[in-house]
Amino acid sequence: MATQNIMPRGAHSTALLADAAVGDEIATAGAGFGQLVERTGMAVAATQNLLNETGARTATALAQTLVDVVAVQEKVYRDDGTLDTSVAHTRQLPLISFIDPVFYKWSSVRLQGRFWANEFASETTSDTHSSSSSGGMANAGFGIILGAGYISNKSRSDSRESNIETTMDRSMGQMRMNSLLEPRDDVSIPKPNQVIRGPRLTLVQGALEDVIDGGTLTGRTLSILVQFNRRNGNPIAGKAVSIETDGVSWSYSDGPTAVTDADGQVEITLRRDFLGEEPDTSPQDFIVSARVGLVSNSTGVTM
Repeated sequence: MATQNIMPRGAHSTALLADAAVGDEIATAGAGFGQLVERTGMAVAATQNLLNETGARTATALAQTLVDVVAVQEKVYRDDGTLDTSVAHTRQLPLISFIDPVFYKWSSVRLQGRFWANEFASETTSDTHSSSSSGGMANAGFGIILGAGYISNKSRSDSRESNIETTMDRSMGQMRMNSLLEPRDDVSIPKPNQVIRGPRLTLVQGALEDVIDGGTLTGRTLSILVQFNRRNGNPIAGKAVSIETDGVSWSYSDGPTAVTDADGQVEITLRRDFLGEEPDTSPQDFIVSARVGLVSNSTGVTM
């Protein structure tokens, strides 16, 4: 006769439990950045208001301050173009007529925010218990008392327990602010008005002609008449006129003469040569200048 009894019991385990939500960190960072933007905007508005008030007080002070300024600078030239006299006409004018008050302004205010949030949680629990036992009795022979036999008992118990817990939470933020405060750049003392009394030079454009050689366009000429007169319109004869051209050659039309005639005139001829196998003959712009002493004038021509 034999009996056996095995009884496992006490088996238990839990799986991985994790909660890695970062919503609370993000919500906190967003609220903080919103408050920063709001307070920065209020500070910029308050500062701009004070800057405007300062500019208004400056404008009032400039309007109430009178200074002696040169209202007109009068210059008188001789017939040869040299300066005869120069007279400065002064008067009292408010300073604000010449200097604009400085008004500062916030050209730009920028806020930038960067935020990082990392969160990691881990929990593992395992608990296992097992137990087993067995027993038996056997006999052989003529009887229970006189016979041979044996009695045995066995038992076994196992127990295992493990616990893993991990937690990590990291939050970082970076803020950057750029602002630019600029003054107005139109503050300057204007130059006095110029009144010039003296001779004047006038440049009159003449005929434009093509130079043809063997049926081929080789150049182009343009005449310019320079007139030198007094203030009342009378011509000034016998005066040397300095001629300057930009990118085109010139010569006197009536030969090697460099002074004005009895009518106060001297004529020059501009010449543009087309060189090369395939020259560019399209019209181009040039500047012609004439000068007698300090008296000068310029004109633009196309040829």
